[in-house]
Amino acid sequence: MATYEGFRLKINKLMRQINHDKWKSELFNNDFTIISNNCWGGMVYESYGMKKLSPTVGLYFMASDYVKFVYNIKNYINEPLVMISPEESKYKDNFMAPGSKRCPIGLLNDIEIMFLHYKDNDDAIDKWNRRIDRINWDNLLFKFNDQNGCTEDDLKKFLELDSHNKLFFTCKEWGVKDKSIIKVKQPFNDDHIMASYEPFAHNRYLDVTKYLNEMIR
Repeated sequence: MATYEGFRLKINKLMRQINHDKWKSELFNNDFTIISNNCWGGMVYESYGMKKLSPTVGLYFMASDYVKFVYNIKNYINEPLVMISPEESKYKDNFMAPGSKRCPIGLLNDIEIMFLHYKDNDDAIDKWNRRIDRINWDNLLFKFNDQNGCTEDDLKKFLELDSHNKLFFTCKEWGVKDKSIIKVKQPFNDDHIMASYEPFAHNRYLDVTKYLNEMIR
């Protein structure tokens, strides 16, 4: 399945490169910040050939940390980003397992951020700090999914977040219903959605362009 996921991610990237001019011409909301628990935000910006207007691109949070982050985002954003080793992480079992991918890990007070697509600590700190300055606090979209230990309590808490602009992608049924929950069919019996199946631009599960445009109406 890992090979299949990697293949889909490459195809998705190619589609974004080919179509971003067309998709950008359809997008009227061109100054928005996506606060995402994984790499989805970066993929959306790339879909429209846009500058990345958020620090939460190319990285991921564990689910409970993400929920804490969005509930107190302005305070966390103002915390200094301190880089730690995998051995110091409270999630170290995830990184120490054979075959697991190590990456730079940042600490904001009591939450951790895994900078999956960054080459080293300096790269992570530099881009995090530069992109914080680009946040549009008046036009935020919060995006969460069922990865990285997400529980129903995490989902319920996320859905209670005081924002009209929030999305939750999943491949399974939950004991709660909400218009923000987007269920996406997966080809495998996995317990969470694969990143390559999260909608971007135009998709049968969610027209992301339309959603973004309606944020400013």
